[in-house]
Amino acid sequence: MMPKNKIMFVCTGNTCRSPMAEAVFNRFAEEKGLAVRAESMGTTTVTGMPVSENSVEVCKEIGIDISDMHSTAYSDKKLDEYDKFYCMSTSHKFFLMTQCAVPADKIEVINVADPYMCGVEVYRQCRDEICSAVKEILKQYEN
Repeated sequence: MMPKNKIMFVCTGNTCRSPMAEAVFNRFAEEKGLAVRAESMGTTTVTGMPVSENSVEVCKEIGIDISDMHSTAYSDKKLDEYDKFYCMSTSHKFFLMTQCAVPADKIEVINVADPYMCGVEVYRQCRDEICSAVKEILKQYEN
């Protein structure tokens, strides 16, 4: 099924939260046969950084492999191609509105704290918050 909707998960470095959200969302959407696809990007990153080892580890625990994923800077994306932006914090929403002219009605904040530089337990908690948020987001595309 060709995706008719494209969404974007946004965090700071695009090595922890948003890559996990992208992978989890795409897996769940695929399992439900939904015509929506997620990508991810960072507001203050460079393209090509590997995702964090802890992110890889906690996603592997739920059967999702993100070991080949790399960061993407917002400036390397055509932002007008996306229907909706899901930001990890309000600072990301503000960035998209002020620096990228993304309309506020296309942005939702899911409030997931940054696990960067924390232990694997914090990443696990982050992953679980992301899974819950993704399940809620998917409901918007199920009908």
